[in-house]
Amino acid sequence: MLKRISTTIGITAATAVFAVSAQAADERLVPLTDPMAPFLETREYAKQMGASAEFRKMEGVAYDKKNNKIYIAMSSIDKSMSDTKGDIQLAENKCGIVYEAKLDDNMNITNLKPVVVGGPYDKSVKSTVISGFKDRCDVNNIANPDGLFADRHGNLWISEDTKNHTNNALWRWDGKKLERFATVPTGAEITGIIVTDNDDVLFNVQHPSAMSKFPYNRGVVGIVNGFKADDSFSEVGVPKDDDIFDVKIAAGDFQVLARVGEPIPNDVYGDRFGQVNRLDGTLKEMCNHPDGNMFLPITASGDDAYLYTNYECRPGNVAKIYMRRNGGNWEVLDGENVDFKSVHGTWNNCNASATPWNTGLTSEEYEPVAAKSGWQKNVEDMTEYLGMQANPYDYGFPIELIPDPKGNVATTKVVKHYAMGRLSYEMSAVMGDQKTVYSGDDGSNVILVKFVADKEGDLSAGTLYAAKVTQKSDESFDLKWIELGRSNNGEIYDSIRSVALN
Repeated sequence: MLKRISTTIGITAATAVFAVSAQAADERLVPLTDPMAPFLETREYAKQMGASAEFRKMEGVAYDKKNNKIYIAMSSIDKSMSDTKGDIQLAENKCGIVYEAKLDDNMNITNLKPVVVGGPYDKSVKSTVISGFKDRCDVNNIANPDGLFADRHGNLWISEDTKNHTNNALWRWDGKKLERFATVPTGAEITGIIVTDNDDVLFNVQHPSAMSKFPYNRGVVGIVNGFKADDSFSEVGVPKDDDIFDVKIAAGDFQVLARVGEPIPNDVYGDRFGQVNRLDGTLKEMCNHPDGNMFLPITASGDDAYLYTNYECRPGNVAKIYMRRNGGNWEVLDGENVDFKSVHGTWNNCNASATPWNTGLTSEEYEPVAAKSGWQKNVEDMTEYLGMQANPYDYGFPIELIPDPKGNVATTKVVKHYAMGRLSYEMSAVMGDQKTVYSGDDGSNVILVKFVADKEGDLSAGTLYAAKVTQKSDESFDLKWIELGRSNNGEIYDSIRSVALN
């Protein structure tokens, strides 16, 4: 069993007082009365504090610097968002919605409003392809939006994670017009959508069917050459015939930078993309799920850069490549699989972002439930990876990836930001003040969180908030932020280590 070792921890908790029943306090290994509950049982604690824990499939977060706003994708409006109970009582929309929120001078948001609404949805449509995917959502509109990225021109790029389109699509929305830029093989998801400051568009093909056309019969990471993000284009059509097994783009050429199972160029350990090793060095699996991308330019021109890519498995992985522009294409010169041993491994790395200070921010999604009953099973993959009993509280955090600027080591420094709270992190986006962070919490009955760091460019300490929503007649939400607590990485890490595994 897990036994809690008493520790004295300096923490400024939220001022509100609430009562927790003995039963509720005993449900988790760390009870909600524990001073570290805001950071280790963030969702349950926020709910007790009065936050709205009714969001459903909260996915990508995009920061639009040009127009000073953020976008948040809700992949599907159903279950806890459409059950006519609680704070959120929307009409069901199985095709999803993208919401917009304006930032004030303090980088705060007070209202979420729907701006790109999927649908209509036709349940009667049947699949005609081997993947089982079908066009139940209108093919000329978004279906289950997942990844979001706002480019420097104010365009919003929207990628899909859906079975309600035969082929998942990548869209560009300029605030008025929605255009289909790309499609991927049926059965695959589009992940990793980012646009560089030079207007280069990157995206990945995640978990494609083995029946897809080569090279897309494995997961790939890619970039579009010969096209810039604000260029005009004639949108790509809905795939037909053999095109449903291929990547199709409206303009430019799609270059594969990395492909699952292929060697990482000049890696000192001889690893492959997607390779997940146990800590003893033996191969556990090849992860076919390339997800979030983090593009970190090295030179002012942006023609030399590191690209980090998440691989969404349990345990998870992140690969890094050094890429250099060579004429109209890119060369991949070297790379590595990031070593997460120092933080007890990583878990289900989903979407990602780059910080304003040029580091990566990966996300641990679907945190393992640390219930008193059955917690060991929830982390059995990590236990196998570690070669010892895993602690569920080690997983469910944003992790900063830092290429060592001092050159002391050739590998990447990793920092888990425990102070940001433990959730099902889809991704986190840092605002222009370099302190405020908004994050997506993926799943059902989830929350919207905001973290405000104590210092610019340093996410190791700060204050955590969760939103209480009031639904308006126009189906927007007014937001009231509830303070959950303030702490730092070191205090919370010590608290996790104080949980004895017997």
